[in-house]
Amino acid sequence: MRITNRIILILIVLLMLFNTGTVFAATGSLSYEAGYEAGYDYGYDRKDNDTKLSANDAYFDKYKDSKAHRALKNKIDDYKESEFKNGFIDGYMDAYDEKGNANQEIDYPTDLGKAMGAIKGAKDYQSGKDSDWRAAIPGSTNISKMFELDKQSSSYRGTFIKEFTTAFNEGYVEAYDMAAYDPTLVTLEQSFKDGEDVGVIVGAAYGAKDFYAGKDLDFKRDLPSRNEITEQYSLNNDELDYEDGFISGFISAYEISYNEAYRKANMNDGLNKAISMIIPISGGIAVTEDKRFMVDVPSGTYYHDVNLSIITSFDVREAGYSHLIKASDSYTIQLSNSSGNIDESKSIELSFEYYGDKFKGGIYRKDGSSWLYIPTDVEDGKMSAKINPKILNSSGTTFSAFVDDNTAAFRDIRGHWAIDEIDAYVRRGVISGYSDMTFRPDSNITRAEFLTILSRVYNWNVNANPGSTTVFKDAGTFGYYSNVINYATYHNYISGYGDGNFKPGNLISYAEVEIIMNRVLYYQSLRWIDVANNMLYDKKARSNSFNSMNNKITRAEVIYMLYNITENN
Repeated sequence: MRITNRIILILIVLLMLFNTGTVFAATGSLSYEAGYEAGYDYGYDRKDNDTKLSANDAYFDKYKDSKAHRALKNKIDDYKESEFKNGFIDGYMDAYDEKGNANQEIDYPTDLGKAMGAIKGAKDYQSGKDSDWRAAIPGSTNISKMFELDKQSSSYRGTFIKEFTTAFNEGYVEAYDMAAYDPTLVTLEQSFKDGEDVGVIVGAAYGAKDFYAGKDLDFKRDLPSRNEITEQYSLNNDELDYEDGFISGFISAYEISYNEAYRKANMNDGLNKAISMIIPISGGIAVTEDKRFMVDVPSGTYYHDVNLSIITSFDVREAGYSHLIKASDSYTIQLSNSSGNIDESKSIELSFEYYGDKFKGGIYRKDGSSWLYIPTDVEDGKMSAKINPKILNSSGTTFSAFVDDNTAAFRDIRGHWAIDEIDAYVRRGVISGYSDMTFRPDSNITRAEFLTILSRVYNWNVNANPGSTTVFKDAGTFGYYSNVINYATYHNYISGYGDGNFKPGNLISYAEVEIIMNRVLYYQSLRWIDVANNMLYDKKARSNSFNSMNNKITRAEVIYMLYNITENN
């Protein structure tokens, strides 16, 4: 307020001093304002040895008969001495107070005490000492020597030491506590944020899913338990503080994100167009309103009429598709099959309108937060894929078209009987080819290579398991495969040979694969002969296992087997 008033007064006086043609109107307040400005300037510019000069004495003894006062009086029409004097005294007092505060901005005893206390507090914590500021502060004699207080008066010295001690205590305690608790605080803050980041994504997915499934809003329905969160995000390998913070952040964000996504889906239901129709046992075709997506259900797929709905999500501009380029909206198929019966020998065909690159384009199925490529046929203006009817359910399965610029073209799989399955696993990142851009589908596969593919298909956490490969005599030859061999042998999926070696480079036979797969699947049985018969029936490819189960399996046969197991179960 003082600064504002002062600026106003400066402007007034400047106008008075530099006015050459206009005489100011005679008002009582003008004398006061001119006096205030003169008193303020005089008080602020006073010499240090005038600090005890009162405002009244400054006016009568110093200013009243000065040339500056006389010059100013001549500029003011209807000058009033009493109003000028009152303004001068008020301005002088304000300037006196303001200058006094400015001179005291640096509080040396407080600033020095707090700084030294902070240094001592942090040092004591790092040295493993208990928090004790009294033991850390220098004695009064040492303080006097450090800051040469013996040159000051006894009252100044006493006040300095008292203020220094109070500030030292404050600085010491703050620094000690910060050193002790700040790392934990940072960990908790980071873990909570990490949990929130994941909870937002998962909660949103389930919120929208529940709305489109016709379920009531209830975030607890699919909320994972603390143990599930810990296991799913490998928190048991981290500090307990981080685990607690992550779980708290996850649950908090999950609830908020779930509710927002559910309500947003409700509000945007008009934007996310949906069609619904009854598919009779004779089959039928469902087409979206935009005519860009079609579902063709062959006759006899279901043993009873089913209700099929398609929800269109206009999400082409959304992010989060990694290296994939969106080539269509997303379509969620919900299918209600009250009888529960399905003929799995039938295949449902999905079709997208498409005019892009024929090699790089493809249909993808959403799996959690990932998109899985489905073997796709691309023609002019259309791409299509066939899926097992078991994939569709009342909860909804989402499909979309993408272009994958990273797709590799292996020259030796063109026209191969397993090209679809190989292409699917290559695009999903499960397998890769060789540096010469070949895949070598008919080459045999080693024991270690087979385990590596299994680890990727079934998401084995090969870096966090007990056991040791050192029990094998040839463990030194395992190299890159050491962790996956350790995982597989620990879980008894595979074992070594009677001579104490594992022999990771040995080619693996059909018989060995059958044994391993039955241990991996556990809850279901696998007979290689069934896989071989399907190859013969579907692909017109005859397996060498018909000659002997001890013959060696090929890379293509492994991919064909795993793709059909995971896709159809």
